Amino acid sequence: MSPQKCPIILLDGGLGTLLTSPPHLQTFNHSTPLWSSHLLLSSPSTLLSAQSSFATSGADVLLTATYQVSFEGFANTAPGYAAKDAERYMRSAVGIARQALSEGRGKGMGKLALSLGAYGATMVPSSEYSGVYDSSHSSITQLRDWHFKRLEVFLPLKEEEEERRECWRNVDLLAFETVPRIDEVFAVREAVFMSMGRAEERPFWISCVFPGEENRLPDGSSLREVVRAMLGRREGASRPMGVGLNCTKVGKVDGLVREFEDALKDLGEDGRGVSLVIYPDGTRVGERYNTVTQRWEVDEEARKGGQEKEWDEEVFGIVIRARERGVWESIYVGGCCRVGPEEIGKLRKRVDKVIN
Repeated sequence: MSPQKCPIILLDGGLGTLLTSPPHLQTFNHSTPLWSSHLLLSSPSTLLSAQSSFATSGADVLLTATYQVSFEGFANTAPGYAAKDAERYMRSAVGIARQALSEGRGKGMGKLALSLGAYGATMVPSSEYSGVYDSSHSSITQLRDWHFKRLEVFLPLKEEEEERRECWRNVDLLAFETVPRIDEVFAVREAVFMSMGRAEERPFWISCVFPGEENRLPDGSSLREVVRAMLGRREGASRPMGVGLNCTKVGKVDGLVREFEDALKDLGEDGRGVSLVIYPDGTRVGERYNTVTQRWEVDEEARKGGQEKEWDEEVFGIVIRARERGVWESIYVGGCCRVGPEEIGKLRKRVDKVIN
């Protein structure tokens, strides 16, 4: 698509880290395995306030507070929640996000993406950055069944009440996020395929995480292998409308996007008409999250070496360069950990100068 016609759609930022910051000051630890989704139980109003702030700052798309939801997570949250109760709380996240959109953008404005994190995001400690899973979730079939079981919670069933149908009507997109393994990429595509015929289809994206020094998944897969897994023809597997990355340091993103583009060209016809989805984290050089202690740590030695650009400036430059190369159908851009409404608002102003 020509650069002038390539839409730029703004996503929100990191909900979990926003909730731990003022004025919300929520605390998450091993007793809250649902992470930000715990507020579906403890304080929906706080969740609504946080998500509304992203909408007010200019996000076109809000992601639901369901990134780390799972039946296991609800069962392990005191006092222990049965499957039916867990399902009801999971679906409540959609209504909260839709209300946040209405309060922040105006009724009928903006879109809602159902956030569905990798299996590793539901483990304690979380393993979406390592890709090291337990033996019960280490094959395509096992991961496909796990993802489908969770996705099925949001699908309308003929014998079910209006609440389920209303939930699905409020979902515009599906966001499969922070995927660290190539077998899980295949599993996601197969899980979405299994949902076909059960409900009106929704476009979906798959975003992976690249936490190491190399441009590879935690399981060692090269980016070309990843893109082939995302978009290559495969029986019994749906094709995502968008591919990309999230929760990856912003300094790596420009190079990764260019590798994505090279891989798309290698796919020929199968690589056309695809959207780019990028929402890097807002951490600075030397900062990293310790999944065991659940705290942010700083390597002062690594921080030495000069002034970094502002997050919004760096991300905007990546988007504009990608847009000018004319490879993508559209570009979805936002932030992950440590990106708040202020950063999204600054990015909104930069984007508006280009598209208006």
